[in-house]
Amino acid sequence: MSILPRHTPQVHLDALTEELTAAGITLGPVKPGTRVTRIVDHGGIRWELTFLGSRYGWALRGPGIEHGVGVDAPEAAERIAAAALDADEPGIPAPATWRGVPVPAEYATSWDSPAAVAWRDGAGAALAVAGLRAAQGDS
Repeated sequence: MSILPRHTPQVHLDALTEELTAAGITLGPVKPGTRVTRIVDHGGIRWELTFLGSRYGWALRGPGIEHGVGVDAPEAAERIAAAALDADEPGIPAPATWRGVPVPAEYATSWDSPAAVAWRDGAGAALAVAGLRAAQGDS
């Protein structure tokens, strides 16, 4: 059973929309398959804002924030706008290896890009499966 609210109250949605609009950011649609997660595309970066409840605010996910951080509406607008301003600068350089796996060249220059995050998720899943098989004695 989900612990997330079933909907976003209009007052919280209006407050978020107002803060984002003031920062020059457009609040996007509801993420498919969810009720309380909104998509924001700004400065070539995709963000997700999930409503956690009136007590906790919003969970912000984006580059460098894989599991989300709790923010209020003004902080969400500030973080999204600040990341877009830095989009012209080179990304975070990647390490030579990640969890013992060599990092492909296309992710080496922008370790914080969405594609690199997806690669890390895939590599992490592959390593988990390999670890489970090794623990079971399978090859």
